[in-house]
Amino acid sequence: MRRPVLLLVLVSFVLAACTWRSDDSDRGDAPEPQPTPTTSISFEDLGVADWPSPDEARFPEPPARPEWLAAEEYARMVAAVRTWAVQAVASPEQVGAGLPEELAAMIADAGEDDAVAPALAQGNVLDPGLEVLATGLTGAWTLSDDGESMNLALQTRAAYEVRTPDGPVRVIGVLRTQGIIAAPDTPEWGTVMGWQEFGAADCAIALDGFLTAGGDADDLQSDLGTFAEIGNGDEAITPELPDDQLVDEDFKRRCEAGRV
Repeated sequence: MRRPVLLLVLVSFVLAACTWRSDDSDRGDAPEPQPTPTTSISFEDLGVADWPSPDEARFPEPPARPEWLAAEEYARMVAAVRTWAVQAVASPEQVGAGLPEELAAMIADAGEDDAVAPALAQGNVLDPGLEVLATGLTGAWTLSDDGESMNLALQTRAAYEVRTPDGPVRVIGVLRTQGIIAAPDTPEWGTVMGWQEFGAADCAIALDGFLTAGGDADDLQSDLGTFAEIGNGDEAITPELPDDQLVDEDFKRRCEAGRV
């Protein structure tokens, strides 16, 4: 299935050779689809019923602070990323509230720069017609530090058990990364953002700008199984996505023309 991937590095300082990517060295094989076709997909089916809700978010402790970074600044970075991450999952309309002004501005700019789904660039916007039955959230930190710059990022794995009007129970999963870049002797921060969805209708993303349940349940079992496996793990893994599977402007035009 198609999934949007946004990976934006927005820096307010010059940072030579600074790149970011998720560690995919331990990516496991996607689980096989369930042998018995089903109409509904629930948290129980995916093994995520025990995930805490966003207001009970129990993220692991962040990685150890780089020696060159002041403890006070690192604490501010951790707090900002945690706040940002929960906002994106539970209250996307409030993303940026209470964050440092420059960080909030960079997040807003990322949305404005996205031509396909600007609201989804910032947070997990759900179809207002869905009945949300439950929400689960796990997370995993990453830190990369080459001595010239460091990237602290938190990947959230948000699962939404939903019901469409007069429809079956389905699950929508979202992997979302929010991170901050810092460099020695540079007061400004940069930011890294990215997201992928699992179990959502692709044309609704492109045309309506929100996540709604879609697709054949049998086809979604494997896709959502991959999401659940990542969310139940301790490492931040981002599956690779071929270019022809992106929800981009070309795909949006095809949706508008009814060719999807």
